[in-house]
Amino acid sequence: MSVLWFVAALFQMTLLGGWSEGERPAIYAAVYIVRSGTAVGTLSGIGLFRCFRDDSTWVNLRPNTITPGVGFYQSESKTVLYLAGGNGLHRSTDGGKSWKVLTGWQTKEVLSVAPDPVDERILYISTPFGIFKSTDRGTTWHEKMKGWTTWYVRRVIIDREDRQVLYGTGEDALYVSRDGAESWQTLSVGVPGIKWIFQHPVEGNVLLVGTEDHGVRVSFDRGATWRRASGLDTSAVYSFASTPEGAEIYACGFRTGVWRSVDNGASWTQIWNASDLDALYTICVDPYDTNHLLVGTNGYGIYASHDRGRTWRQAGLPDAHVKQIEVFPGRRRRGVRE
Repeated sequence: MSVLWFVAALFQMTLLGGWSEGERPAIYAAVYIVRSGTAVGTLSGIGLFRCFRDDSTWVNLRPNTITPGVGFYQSESKTVLYLAGGNGLHRSTDGGKSWKVLTGWQTKEVLSVAPDPVDERILYISTPFGIFKSTDRGTTWHEKMKGWTTWYVRRVIIDREDRQVLYGTGEDALYVSRDGAESWQTLSVGVPGIKWIFQHPVEGNVLLVGTEDHGVRVSFDRGATWRRASGLDTSAVYSFASTPEGAEIYACGFRTGVWRSVDNGASWTQIWNASDLDALYTICVDPYDTNHLLVGTNGYGIYASHDRGRTWRQAGLPDAHVKQIEVFPGRRRRGVRE
């Protein structure tokens, strides 16, 4: 799921004292590959790494697990951490101390996870073999591919305003479901090779997609029509992130550097060319300090900026291919339908 909207959703609860005693905001990094096989943190190898915001030490919570994604579920009494792994979906209810694999052979490789933000029982995962849904906390899974013409699903996210609406990115197109993944329809973006889907954190009608060779496409009517974004219209774009209220949106990708938009994705300006780095896989805005940006690279770990992207430095996990970065707990989202 684009867990970014859900991570950003919970920050207000933190400000109001809604978290259990002792819970500290942390940066989570999903490490997919280690370039040279060297140690990238307190524990070596691939996996899900965590660094508390008031610390600089990275700890591997799930060593030796190929990790392309992470997701969170938060209620008043429970925090659940999900890891999308090369050997299935993993769940931890004790902050990463112990884990349980929830999937079997038919859903072994998981690319992304989208936990329902209200109902803990409901989970969605995307895999190279389709989208699967569980309504019993991951005990059983059911394939949900009615309407798809391809099996490889890179990413699935839940609409921030209507939990019955989901978006999925496939090899050939962008898909939408309006009935909880029971059926899907194609959204005609107009270009192939869609890599990422992003929904504005406040204005739910605004959707952005990043593509392999055609830059950014943006919709202002929930996917009914799409337009080419100016400034970033020919590059490979792998990830988006935004400030909590969506005033600024950031993008990164393959040999594109980091770009910023202040008009909901209609136009873009490059703020860092990242000439020494081939691919930036993921970008994250720290909801506690929007001057603080983080990107995950292809074999050079995490880079961070503390001045809204003007200057950057290496910030941990050298040699790691970092597929996703999130800050959790985050900030409360608004308007979700129960």
